[in-house]
Amino acid sequence: MRLVVSTNGVIEPVKPSEIYAPIDAFVTALSKTEGAEVAPGELLMRLESKQILTALSEAKSALLQARLQAQSVLTGPPREELAAADAAISEAELQLQQRRDDLSREEELLGRNATTRQAVERLQKESRLLELRLEDLRKKKQALLDRHTPDQKQWEQDNVLEMARHVELLEDQVRAGAIHAPGSGVLYSLPVRNGSFVSRGQLLGKVYRPGRVRLRAYVDEPDLGRVALNQSVLIEWDGLSDRRWEGSVERPAEQVVPLGNRSIGEVICSIKGDPKELIPNLNVRVQIVTAEKAGALVVPRSAIFNNGGRPSVMVFRDGRTFVKAVQPGLVTPLEAEILQGIEEGSEVVTDLRVMTGYDGGARSSARD
Repeated sequence: MRLVVSTNGVIEPVKPSEIYAPIDAFVTALSKTEGAEVAPGELLMRLESKQILTALSEAKSALLQARLQAQSVLTGPPREELAAADAAISEAELQLQQRRDDLSREEELLGRNATTRQAVERLQKESRLLELRLEDLRKKKQALLDRHTPDQKQWEQDNVLEMARHVELLEDQVRAGAIHAPGSGVLYSLPVRNGSFVSRGQLLGKVYRPGRVRLRAYVDEPDLGRVALNQSVLIEWDGLSDRRWEGSVERPAEQVVPLGNRSIGEVICSIKGDPKELIPNLNVRVQIVTAEKAGALVVPRSAIFNNGGRPSVMVFRDGRTFVKAVQPGLVTPLEAEILQGIEEGSEVVTDLRVMTGYDGGARSSARD
């Protein structure tokens, strides 16, 4: 004899792989349809964001300009500018050396009274002017070399690195638009269509491995107190009416929620084996065995009545009826276990309107 809670439920995958949109984008291509088998890493769809593509193009252009600017800062002035500065300095040095040589000769001639002091003073003045010009050219070259400070050079380097990271981030977002299967299985849910706009974090699809399913049973609130962990579960489906699947309670209900006009608790149950014929979202009938006893003595529940505050049955024997007090045990909607009061094989009246004679009844029997 067994007591059961009869209800309904739905089949769902065990640990399905859910796929979410990594970016805000449009679905530009679907490579698989709902119900298709997929392999790990297989392309499922492509997402494209014109905003990201435009931003990537602009970021690459800005990075190129930043690298050119940084190169001029870090490597110093162009070779042409340095070459021109060096040429000007060399020319000034040569002119100064020539004036100094001329001045030395004129001073020697002046000592022999072979030239005038005015000629010596003119060469001295020209030499000083050339010295000043040479000093100015050297300062200009140094200013050219010191055009950018160490802080400016560091800023340029940091700016290039930051812009390169931005480009890499945008490229990652573009690559993320290629959506691949996270594992092998069946794509059992595909809520998007080609051309659909999806937001970041939106569900794109679900993949599960056939056979790895469980049951979510919807147990009415009054029956929840009878459901416990590891109780046996029987599952039936109209699509295969000759089949029955077994399982057990894996997680009793944790709260009561509304379901249509019902108040139910959701009981999670495991299913034995790998029943590939039970697919996600399948509606099934459920029986949860809350109590079970082998060899119980049972009678129809309609045979038990209250006699002066004591449960009793009416026994038919030798053409007469007798009222016998009994002690019920397990009780189902149709049957009741009798712990003591009558013996196996006793005939009991099931229609209590029959108080005289015998119009119909049933025998008590042991039930597995």
